[in-house]
Amino acid sequence: MTHRDPGLHAQRPQAPARIPFPDCIPIDAGAGFILGGTGGSVFHFLKALGSSPSGRRLAGGAQAVRANAPRLAGTWTGLFVAFSAVESAMYYARRKEDPWNDIVAFACMRGLHRRRKGLKAAAGSALVGAAFWGLVEVAQIGLDAIIADRHRKDRLPAACSDEDAR
Repeated sequence: MTHRDPGLHAQRPQAPARIPFPDCIPIDAGAGFILGGTGGSVFHFLKALGSSPSGRRLAGGAQAVRANAPRLAGTWTGLFVAFSAVESAMYYARRKEDPWNDIVAFACMRGLHRRRKGLKAAAGSALVGAAFWGLVEVAQIGLDAIIADRHRKDRLPAACSDEDAR
């Protein structure tokens, strides 16, 4: 039998409180804008470096960034806002915070993003999104379990370790 530290649960860092729906929109919109703008700038700059003529590579890269980065930043902003809205709707409808909210939100976001391509493309994209985000959630749960196990083993005294109990 192992001894439990009564203060163990009190010292663990707690998850931050959930930001309510209307307040999370500007935060998620800003995150989407920054990620889309930054990632789009890097991608289009590097892509234009390779396709620009010699001697005009930096100018071509800068021109590609000016032409494409704002569009990607706006697209990612919309995707992040859609994800946030669906995730908050799932939370308020189900009254619990679990991975299914994020999986459904990511699937809906991908489906909404592909809606112009037709129902078949939107449904396929939503299924791929659900499968992908499901894998992300499984990996996150596994990493959380590993980290919690290491934290628990570090907190136990040497005389009460799991190896001695066997």
